[in-house]
Amino acid sequence: MYKFFNTSGPCFPNKHYMVPTSKRLFQTKELIEQEKYFVLHAPRQTGKTTQVIALMHELNAEGTYVSLYINVEPAQAYREDAVMANQIIINRFRIQSLVYLPEELRPSPQCYDIALLSDGLSEFLTKWCLELPKPLILFFDEIDTLIGNSLLSVLRQLRAGYTNRPQAFPHSMCLIGVRDIRDYRILSDQQSRHIIGGSAFNIKDQSLTIANFNQEQVAQLYAQHTEATGQAFTQEALKQIFWYSQGQPWLVNALGRQLCFSELRKGRVQLADYLKRCGLNFGRLIIYSRKPPEDIETVGKREQMEEEGKQIEVIWM
Repeated sequence: MYKFFNTSGPCFPNKHYMVPTSKRLFQTKELIEQEKYFVLHAPRQTGKTTQVIALMHELNAEGTYVSLYINVEPAQAYREDAVMANQIIINRFRIQSLVYLPEELRPSPQCYDIALLSDGLSEFLTKWCLELPKPLILFFDEIDTLIGNSLLSVLRQLRAGYTNRPQAFPHSMCLIGVRDIRDYRILSDQQSRHIIGGSAFNIKDQSLTIANFNQEQVAQLYAQHTEATGQAFTQEALKQIFWYSQGQPWLVNALGRQLCFSELRKGRVQLADYLKRCGLNFGRLIIYSRKPPEDIETVGKREQMEEEGKQIEVIWM
């Protein structure tokens, strides 16, 4: 399967073109080494989930830590029901550890034997950390989707366990969302008042964000496609892509998908496959447009391309 520009959900390096994690989350390794709890916030479709999942895999491969990514959004539905929210989040650990961790590093059944569910997340994490042979690094995604008492319960349990790290609580933790935690205004039904997120989680060391791609990173991303397919981009084209997208990751990938995986791309792949089966090295692909050309000079334009080692001449009509 060939790689492509992804515009839906997280990116994975074996499937999609990606900017390396080290170039976008370069501060996180130092914070993790220093046992810090920190926040990563940025608008949607900027690559937060993509980057932290890649970082989780990187940390696990290095072998110093046990690292796990958790999406807590399923607990949002329970709003003020902190007990149920705790149950849902603990079950997410069960699911995610099955997906990402080898059996010997997964929580034992004893970790799920919770005495008091209103404090269940803290008890679960304490038991698991005491079992693990290595420090635990956690990435809590979509933390700001939690509401009211559910959110307060999670934040206060994490704060209460903070002093037990790293032996009996996660060594380092990243809370991920659209907003910085200091901007949370949490309405507690039980206390009949708003509570500021920064107060409920005052152990935060830093708030990081993910910037848009710079021009060099856009060029690096598109160079991966050039290396894979032979389709080149001029410097002027790359400048225009950056100008129109301003480096916003989703827009950069959407433009790449439109430019490289449209009907032209499908036609090139089909023709290359046909040439291969016929034992030929050269073919012509004629593109007919139903739209009247804005510039008459584009009619009859010829462009030389390469696809899977076959030389293809594209003619625009």
